[in-house]
Amino acid sequence: MVNLSFLESITFIRVRIIFEALEPIVLPVYKGSAFRGCFGESFRNEVCSRRNVLCGNCPERFECPFSQLFNSYVPEDHPHQRKYSKSPHPYIIDPMAGNQANFEKGETFGFDLTLIGETIRILPLLLRVFNRMGETGIGKGRGRFKPLTFQSLNAKMEYETLPYFGQPAILSIDKIDVQPAKNQISLHLDNPLRLRENGNLLHTAPEFGFFVGRLAQRIALLAHFHCNAPWPEPELNARTETNGIHIAEANVQTADWRRYSGTQDTKMNFDGLTGQITYEGEGINDWMPLLTMGSWLHAGSTATFGLGKYSIIKE
Repeated sequence: MVNLSFLESITFIRVRIIFEALEPIVLPVYKGSAFRGCFGESFRNEVCSRRNVLCGNCPERFECPFSQLFNSYVPEDHPHQRKYSKSPHPYIIDPMAGNQANFEKGETFGFDLTLIGETIRILPLLLRVFNRMGETGIGKGRGRFKPLTFQSLNAKMEYETLPYFGQPAILSIDKIDVQPAKNQISLHLDNPLRLRENGNLLHTAPEFGFFVGRLAQRIALLAHFHCNAPWPEPELNARTETNGIHIAEANVQTADWRRYSGTQDTKMNFDGLTGQITYEGEGINDWMPLLTMGSWLHAGSTATFGLGKYSIIKE
């Protein structure tokens, strides 16, 4: 039996923001990077009181809500700070489906935002940030827009309008639908999956043990640093062997996504695997809670842009 008790500590909310274009807007086909850039710039302008100080040198870097979300520094007195100077960021921006990149005045676009653990409390502040995003503008030419609707995902897995002073449903492993599986399961990689092995980006389908090991590490660190779970290393080191589970079929390809970072003044590559992988073997059902949580919180690096999103297809 797989024992990953940190899953019980994970809490998160998911909200959906729909914007209306006030003037023509041009976005890249994959909009996650543009949304993240506009969101981050607007958020920092909304809350930062020390504009001339780099976040890493700021005395408020552990309390500032922007820094908590976008930097996620680990305090120097943490026993594992030398290995983990930053934790996984406790948020995910997942653009609405579709390849439309040009939006005329009056057309709508948006994204889902996941907030994890203690960062759930900053949601009321983000309502102001969403308004500032529209004033800041987005995409080529900085087209302006405005928030149109704001919804939250409830315990019935349905989106509903969230009153201005309303509280979104807090989701956890006992509230999301963990379906049992037999001895075969397929993962559809909806957005590029970025995993590194020995420092190199993986361009072939990951073996099951490698995939769930990296997924467990990501979610365990989110649970520890943002949801007050105990340090998970004993559980990660003692997890059940997965040698009996193998790749039955893989149809993957590398998607080459790029974005320009104004902060770093450089082009950044976000290539990763897309397609579908089928795993087969006894014991897959033991991993369904972790795999299900991963389908909500994504896998691999650059998840805050929406990368590493996958869907579970049971055979």
